[in-house]
Amino acid sequence: MIFNSIEFLIFFSIVFLLYFLVPQRFRWIYLLAASYFFYGFYKIEYLGLLIVQTIIVYFISLKISRLDPDKDKSQRKQLLILGLILALAVLFLYKYTNFVGSSLFSLLGIFFKDLTYFPLELVFPFGVSFYSFKMVSYLVDVYNQNAKAEKHVGYFSLYVSFFPQILAGPIDRAVRFIPELKKKVNFDMDRILSGSQLVVYGIFKKMVIADRLAIFVDEVFRAPENQGINLIFAAYFYAFQVYCDFSGYSDIAIGISRVLGFKSMDNFDYPYFSKSMTQFWNRWHISLSTWLRDYLFLPIAYAVMRPIKTPKLYHIKAETWGYVIGMFVTMFLGGLWHGAHWTFVMWGSLHGLYLVIGYISKKARKKWVKQIKLNKIPWLRHFISVFTTFNLVSFAWILFRAESFEKAFDYIKDIRLVIPGTGTVHLLYNIILVGLFILVEILYKNREKMKWMQRIPAVVKIAGFALFICLIIVFAVDTSNEFIYFQF
Repeated sequence: MIFNSIEFLIFFSIVFLLYFLVPQRFRWIYLLAASYFFYGFYKIEYLGLLIVQTIIVYFISLKISRLDPDKDKSQRKQLLILGLILALAVLFLYKYTNFVGSSLFSLLGIFFKDLTYFPLELVFPFGVSFYSFKMVSYLVDVYNQNAKAEKHVGYFSLYVSFFPQILAGPIDRAVRFIPELKKKVNFDMDRILSGSQLVVYGIFKKMVIADRLAIFVDEVFRAPENQGINLIFAAYFYAFQVYCDFSGYSDIAIGISRVLGFKSMDNFDYPYFSKSMTQFWNRWHISLSTWLRDYLFLPIAYAVMRPIKTPKLYHIKAETWGYVIGMFVTMFLGGLWHGAHWTFVMWGSLHGLYLVIGYISKKARKKWVKQIKLNKIPWLRHFISVFTTFNLVSFAWILFRAESFEKAFDYIKDIRLVIPGTGTVHLLYNIILVGLFILVEILYKNREKMKWMQRIPAVVKIAGFALFICLIIVFAVDTSNEFIYFQF
């Protein structure tokens, strides 16, 4: 039951129609039941795993909160470690068992011949990467006293399993989202229309842009030989495909939450308009990037800097050591989170390298910009920064999309500035499609500055919205393509 399916349309229509008829004090029960039905629709066994993990984390967090932070440090830390292990157990078992096993056997195969690893037949539970991270952040926040342990098991269970978020986020923090779930929600037509518009725009991104680009991208990545310049365009198209696919999902999830009266955190902020890799990661998958910052990067960076007792180590500042090691390890693990495959690890590591080089070259780049007087032409400097950042990101997406290192390297090796004899019409169609989408994004990004848009009569806006829905129906590919991030 994916968001862009008839089954989900029926499911949410029923949930919405009955939602405001249920008394406020019982709505958490109604939404929890709906969320469990939604998740159990995939496979009932995985619903059992979700409930067991939720209950375990709930009681461990309560126990941690009741212990004295000064007198019971050791016991609190032991409970935290136990909670983290249990919160991540399903994720590691189903996602990384075969990855670790095959990698270990490949390493041992260097010394021992005829070693063969037989992978376990494990079906990865949808959403486990996302709800596990919710539990981890909650446990750490309770342990660090940044959040109070939730005493109501129902609201905590709803926070973990809330159906718009459970499959692919956003990874909202408990300290912010549980109060959202508890607040009184009234029927508000403006809010419902605003949420519905966001849902429709997300469906447009997914079914009209992402799924259409996927046809070209899949064909080129499947057989890159003799594709010439199509390889360059396929890499760019994949950048837009993965963005429209995932940000489209996020728009739908945030829009559904808004319709029900809850404010989810934003997950994307026009990342392809970023002027640096740091800015890109502040705008891309924001709920994950901030999670990685708070629960991986900062602890690692502080752990690296703490033993350095002098201002510099080997003529390098302690802060630089902390940033470089912390960022690279964080992005390495971030890549591994995306998929149990070495191509994802390399993708994350490459982004780590981008960020490290950007950090250590900051002063040199500023000096160079002044020397060539580029700082006196702001629009050109802005264009070069955005263009460079987008190309670095698009190059890294090749590793993300490729099935193996060998195929990624073959793809890059086969790039030629030659127009192939076939597929030209499809290529031109996609170029126009991406161009129109960029224009829509620019208009939407600057909508507050365009006063004329606010003066459009309501009747015209409604007619335009209806026309937009009709265009989606006409140009949508189909309703069977799952969202890319469901596999993570």
